[in-house]
Amino acid sequence: MVPNWAKNILFLLVYMISGLILIIIIEGLLSGGDLTPLNLVIEKLVVGLRTPTVTSLMVALAKFGNPFFFSILSIFLTIILIMKRNFYDAALLLAALIIAVVSLTILKNVFQITRPDSVIYSVEGWSFPSGHATVATTFFFLVAYIFFGRMKTLQGKTFLVVGSVFGTLVVSFSRLYLGAHWTLDILAGMALGLLSVSFTVLMFSLFFGENKSLRKRLS
Repeated sequence: MVPNWAKNILFLLVYMISGLILIIIIEGLLSGGDLTPLNLVIEKLVVGLRTPTVTSLMVALAKFGNPFFFSILSIFLTIILIMKRNFYDAALLLAALIIAVVSLTILKNVFQITRPDSVIYSVEGWSFPSGHATVATTFFFLVAYIFFGRMKTLQGKTFLVVGSVFGTLVVSFSRLYLGAHWTLDILAGMALGLLSVSFTVLMFSLFFGENKSLRKRLS
């Protein structure tokens, strides 16, 4: 078992790094600095990778990898956790998802950045940050955190972590591939997802981790 203080240090580092990345991206967007050309460079590289078969696959993935789909999955998983009387992790999952969605909505409406002009995929709404990347990152890394300790073997733990990283990257890349988002939208969405997860885990650990009576009330 990993001691609670070690978990807190790990998530504090994730919180600080992801927060710093998000701040750097926002500062770059506001100043129109050196980060903006990155969008055009990556866009040209991605366009060169497009094929009819991969495009069809990415379009299908975009339909199932949207924030609504992950929200439904989160609610379903929350119900399962509640049925198993694991109220702590159920509350953790819902809280992190709500924080991610609320933060995402605020940033989209504050910056109001238009999407790229995609010739293969049409989507409405503001571009920054990517909702798909934000919610997918939040969901997959929360699942990895909640179920990591339940895996009895190293292979199981490795599969869970690798699967979570792979799922996040695939969903995020699909948005970039389809031209639905700029590169900075994707990076900011992933950073916001990690920020939401680490913040929620730290807050729950702070208020419930060392207080056994309060934690038992939730579990």
